[in-house]
Amino acid sequence: MSDLADIDQQHQELVNMLNRLNDAVKNHESRKHVYLIINEVITYTELHFANEERLMVQTGYPGIEGHKNIHKELIKDAFRLKDKLHYLGEDRFREWFNRWPFGRALAHIQYADKELEDYLIQRGVKE
Repeated sequence: MSDLADIDQQHQELVNMLNRLNDAVKNHESRKHVYLIINEVITYTELHFANEERLMVQTGYPGIEGHKNIHKELIKDAFRLKDKLHYLGEDRFREWFNRWPFGRALAHIQYADKELEDYLIQRGVKE
């Protein structure tokens, strides 16, 4: 698989994981199960961001610093999920989660990563 195909596959997996998390919260699954999904999201997201950032460095992506800063913020958001679940408990967490900027992660994949993908294609990175 090429670098771009890997990144696209990782994006799809992240969307699937976020959907699983959303479903787990809405279906009142146990705190332990929600923690497990959050940990999976964090681990996979860190791996994905490292892959993206490696490609940015290799290809001289001009927006690398801004993109990396967005990555840092998204990781902080994921860790906040764990903190909120711990401190609020399941019921209040569920209420808070319904207002969580879930779309921010999805928007990053759709827009910022699309810009990166377009740049990589222009640089001749294999699709």
